[in-house]
Amino acid sequence: MKVVRRSSPLFSLSLLLSLFILLESWGMASLFREPPNPKPAPAKPLTDLDFRSGARIEEINQLIQEYEARDPGVRDAPELHRAKDKIFSLLGQVQKSEGKLPPINRYLILSGGAQRGTIHVDPGTLCPLSAGGDYDADFTLLVPVLNAAGVPVTLDMKQTPPGHAQISLQPFGPETLTRWSDCCSGDEAHLSAELVCEWLSRSFPADADVRVERRGSVTSLIVRVGLRRVLYDVLPVVAFKGWPEVAQSWLAQAHFWDGKMTDEEAAGSFYLIPSASFGAWRLAFSASELHLRRILPPPLLRALRAAMAMLGCDLRGGLGPYHLFTLALWSCERLPSSYLGRDENAAHALLGLLDDLSAGLAHRRLPSYFLPQWNLLEGLARPALEGLAREVAWVRADPCRFLRRAVEGAKEAKRLAKAFRERGASPTAP
Repeated sequence: MKVVRRSSPLFSLSLLLSLFILLESWGMASLFREPPNPKPAPAKPLTDLDFRSGARIEEINQLIQEYEARDPGVRDAPELHRAKDKIFSLLGQVQKSEGKLPPINRYLILSGGAQRGTIHVDPGTLCPLSAGGDYDADFTLLVPVLNAAGVPVTLDMKQTPPGHAQISLQPFGPETLTRWSDCCSGDEAHLSAELVCEWLSRSFPADADVRVERRGSVTSLIVRVGLRRVLYDVLPVVAFKGWPEVAQSWLAQAHFWDGKMTDEEAAGSFYLIPSASFGAWRLAFSASELHLRRILPPPLLRALRAAMAMLGCDLRGGLGPYHLFTLALWSCERLPSSYLGRDENAAHALLGLLDDLSAGLAHRRLPSYFLPQWNLLEGLARPALEGLAREVAWVRADPCRFLRRAVEGAKEAKRLAKAFRERGASPTAP
């Protein structure tokens, strides 16, 4: 007898329900399953960290902004115009008594003193002056002692280090040669940069309101006008129109400033400035740099100023703020302006400048922006470079600490400047 088992309706319903739930769970799992190799979420400014130091990027940005706010420099005041007039008056007296300067001269004024990297000078010879303690505003003044426009001058660059030159007075005629004979060296009537600097520093007339200091190739004049002290770092230069042949290949290349500057602004003139190397002169492109500073992205400029402040009292022995400025120019060549122009990237720019400086010291090479074949670290001994590299690494390992120190230094400068003005305004002040 065949027995047939019939399934219970309740059992069949339970089985169907279990199968439905299983299929539904598979469908929901596939719906919410993450795709393979998900893209990483973008870093958030509030949680973004510097991999090397562990510092918060947000904190570095805040400290950069605070340093900018605390910067003690005076940007616009009536005393600044009066101080400039005073300096020009002193130079007029130098010309009247010495008769060496061109009767019609064209000076170049740069915002910031030599300690701020406005020019490439030898840092080891530039004894530091302090903002707030010694001065309230600072400028660099290039004073042409010779104007080579229209004179067929050929620079002698064979007997000097890279980027340097000697200049003979022969093409300028016998009158010029006689006028500068006491500042010449050698049989070829080469104008000595060292002797010209010595002549200028001792030629300024005594003035009760002007303090004169010789700092290597720089003659620093601190003019007291009212309750302000204005520093002018004065350098004698040889002025040229046009562009040097040695830098023509650089000019023909594409650059980040293409379309942002005219040809005259980019390459309308150059200078020879004094160098500590064998009494020679150093090529300088200060007029071009003046225009380049105006088009650098503001966040990069803030990062540059902060980096200079962080390293200012630590860089010695042939390394100075001009090297950081050079690295900032190179960064514009390889990074898009849309990146460098974002405010939140000021911290990354600062850290990048320190990294670039460390790399340059490690490889013992930092190319000039205008003459890449000229190594700005040329001549520095290996022990000196290694010592500088250690100092930069020390700062890079704890950027917030050194930024706070820079902020405190700016606060102290403001305090000193205020104390000076209060003493000067007091009726009992001497």
